[in-house]
Amino acid sequence: MSQPAPILEQLGHQWQWSAYVLSACFDAANNLAFALGDGSLYLLPAGSQQAPGRIEVHEGVSLSMAAAPGEGFVSGGDDGRFVRIAVDGTLHDLATFPGRWVDHVASHPNGVVACSEGKRLHLYAEGRDEIVREFPSTVGGICFSPDGYRIAVAHYGGVTLCSARSADATPVPLTCPGSHLSVTWSPNARFVLSAMQEDCIHGWRLEDKDDLVMSGYATKVKSWSWFNGGRYLATSGSNCAPCWPFKGRKGPKGRTPETPGDSSSALVTAVAGDPAHPILGIGYDDGQVTVADIQSGQEVIIKPPGDGAITAMAWSPNGAWLAFGTDKGFAGLFPVSG
Repeated sequence: MSQPAPILEQLGHQWQWSAYVLSACFDAANNLAFALGDGSLYLLPAGSQQAPGRIEVHEGVSLSMAAAPGEGFVSGGDDGRFVRIAVDGTLHDLATFPGRWVDHVASHPNGVVACSEGKRLHLYAEGRDEIVREFPSTVGGICFSPDGYRIAVAHYGGVTLCSARSADATPVPLTCPGSHLSVTWSPNARFVLSAMQEDCIHGWRLEDKDDLVMSGYATKVKSWSWFNGGRYLATSGSNCAPCWPFKGRKGPKGRTPETPGDSSSALVTAVAGDPAHPILGIGYDDGQVTVADIQSGQEVIIKPPGDGAITAMAWSPNGAWLAFGTDKGFAGLFPVSG
């Protein structure tokens, strides 16, 4: 008697490519892009029934990708190019830095885009001069505030908050010894958080700069996702997916996280949550993908282990799709709903 096909094969879509899937990203219009380790990008327009189309973007590796304002995507590579990719596949160089690596990129719906190369941050907006800021060490990550007026920059020794609109505004330092590898701003604008080299997350409550420490991880946190209206921050780095509560003024201070997706044999490597509901996609280093409802405790495996570690994951803004990819070039797209 034949076995039923896996749920991903029954209900979703899957593709096998020849290179490591570095990142997956939806734009605000629910168009989807996968960035691969060979410098290519696979783009799937929202509602398309075709396979994703391949676009040659970088001569080397795409180091960072984000949704562009409106539609499309922005990408930075080790070829020194900061590129905007339209949904039709058209490429437009926003900036080039010969001999440099464009390590991090970000954008805001108000039209401003940013990238970093080495110790420098570059901000661009139509009708305004470029803003350049330099930091004492290599930039570890960048993230815009919810209103787009400021940008957080992670680096050795902490995070710096800079104006995204004025080169003359005085930056605000948030200090913490150690190496800060990425940064995120809470959707309610109250907290800035940094993932650190020391297998923990350090945070600040901005109204009084009160410090937060979120620890207990087995390895560095390399993936995180705000979900359920910003009430939770889900993270990788453990054998489950800690979901820290951020409802209320105190945030996670003195509170314990929800811990969906507990595994006895694998570590969580990627997470992505439903923007509006308490539902989370969890990817593991053995290739498994689980969808968990953190309120009911229900969990469904949509991809069994295999095909490499999950290296990328994204949930569409309309809450309809979960995308993921692996270090073996496997990618999947699964229909979900809150």
